[in-house]
Amino acid sequence: MAEVFYRKWRPKSLNEVVGQEAITKTLRQAVAQGRIAHAYLFCGTRGTGKTSTARILAKAINCLSPQDGEPDNECHICVSINEARSLDLIEIDAASNRGIDDIRELSDRVRFSPNESRYKIYIIDEVHMLTEPAFNALLKTLEEPPAHAVFILATTEAHKVPLTIISRCQRYDFRRIPIEQMVAKLADIGAHEGIEVSDDALHLVARIANGGLRDAENLLEQVVVSYGSPISEEDVRQLLGLGGDEMALELVGHVIGKSIKDGIATVNNALEQGTDLRQLLRGTLEFLRALLLIKTGAGASFGYSDEIMGQLNGLASDAPMEQLVRALKVFAGVSMRRDAASTLPLELALVESATEHESVVVAAPTPPAYSAPRQPVRTRQAPAEQPSQPQQGYRQPARQSYQQPAAKAGAKGGVPDAQYASSDDAQSEPSARLSHQWNMIANELRFVGTKLKLGAMLRSAREREVTGNTIILRYPSRSNVERLQQELDNPESKRALDDVIANAMGSKFQIEVALSDGANGVGMRRASQTSHLVQAAQAMGARVIGEREEQQE
Repeated sequence: MAEVFYRKWRPKSLNEVVGQEAITKTLRQAVAQGRIAHAYLFCGTRGTGKTSTARILAKAINCLSPQDGEPDNECHICVSINEARSLDLIEIDAASNRGIDDIRELSDRVRFSPNESRYKIYIIDEVHMLTEPAFNALLKTLEEPPAHAVFILATTEAHKVPLTIISRCQRYDFRRIPIEQMVAKLADIGAHEGIEVSDDALHLVARIANGGLRDAENLLEQVVVSYGSPISEEDVRQLLGLGGDEMALELVGHVIGKSIKDGIATVNNALEQGTDLRQLLRGTLEFLRALLLIKTGAGASFGYSDEIMGQLNGLASDAPMEQLVRALKVFAGVSMRRDAASTLPLELALVESATEHESVVVAAPTPPAYSAPRQPVRTRQAPAEQPSQPQQGYRQPARQSYQQPAAKAGAKGGVPDAQYASSDDAQSEPSARLSHQWNMIANELRFVGTKLKLGAMLRSAREREVTGNTIILRYPSRSNVERLQQELDNPESKRALDDVIANAMGSKFQIEVALSDGANGVGMRRASQTSHLVQAAQAMGARVIGEREEQQE
């Protein structure tokens, strides 16, 4: 049986590990100095060399004649490990041996001395798959291991490994392998195998592998089996069913040029030609990202041909930064999991990213729609019809004084509840503007407060007076004054009130709370002085025989 590329060309020394120079240098020096840790944790995505490095480290630790921290691959220890017949190298797949019984058995066996090596090496692959009880059982062994045991844990999801395990290991994070280093490795494999591969094909394979060398080696072998030598970029595209970078680049050009009609036609042509729309989406995102990096001047290796790079540079010069960011966000949010053959998600993303977004400028201090000027609140009157102006001999209710025009009320300093200034006055007079925005201020604060809500308490204010940069709120009841003052003493409530008033008035104002003129500090004004029902009854011949003070809540 022929040996596959990724096993045949697996590195046998730390110098041969691709793209992990910082890690291999540290491990090589540790072996050379004899500073071997009892536990290591190798983290990284698939195909970045975690397991291969673990096996090389096991050889280097037990090698009979290491050379600068590297195994010689000639002694019988190294040969036995290379041939996978060493009894002192135990590899455990945590995905299938994840229970507490498996770890207990490992803990029992770890006490036995090595057969022929200095150290017994345990490589636990995909260690994050262990159950919580299994981790707890492994924890004691990692904390107090035998002197002859070394543990090497490998995982693709380090966040699932408990911190108690991580803290007892030397952690090494394997990065994705850069495209250029991956291309060089693939070219070396092709040269040793006698395969002629074009540079464009190698770059395409490296891009598709997304930083995993094992995936790239497997893909290269598939192309070799399917098409033989020589191998071109078109062979790779046909094998993977790719529609080509040209179609994705064409779609990006329509997005930048805001050509919705041509862009939709490109998407549908891709479907008719049998192109995988998910791959078209992936290619579009890659090109948009490349445009963003070119636009920002960030250096990066994209792995594209000179022709494609020329087109990208031209598009980047024409594309505004805001449009690139918006297009990236829109296409990155496209999901094609349910129906990979539907063009609708790509079409919607195209339309949204190519449509001009107009910025909305809000002119301050224009009031919101719900706080538009309202008509004065009319008090109910006993007669069916009321003249527009009070006639001689007609007795006006006491609350009628609070329905004077805003200009007169502002001259007195108090702002009544029921009167709202016109939009012109609201821009000039602070008192009129406060009256104009008061409903909005109360609505904004209707959910703010610790014990009582500020919105309701502000609405119950009898008078509002603006003096300089101070707003004085007057209440007929001392209890209301004390309650509002308690809310204002709370820093969060006070900050929320100050922010809303500053936003509505255009500048900051101080808030003071006081009793209304003539208030007794306990209850409301007497009903005989305020209630229109009492006045109507008096007009019909009734008289007041007793009064009761009511506390306003």
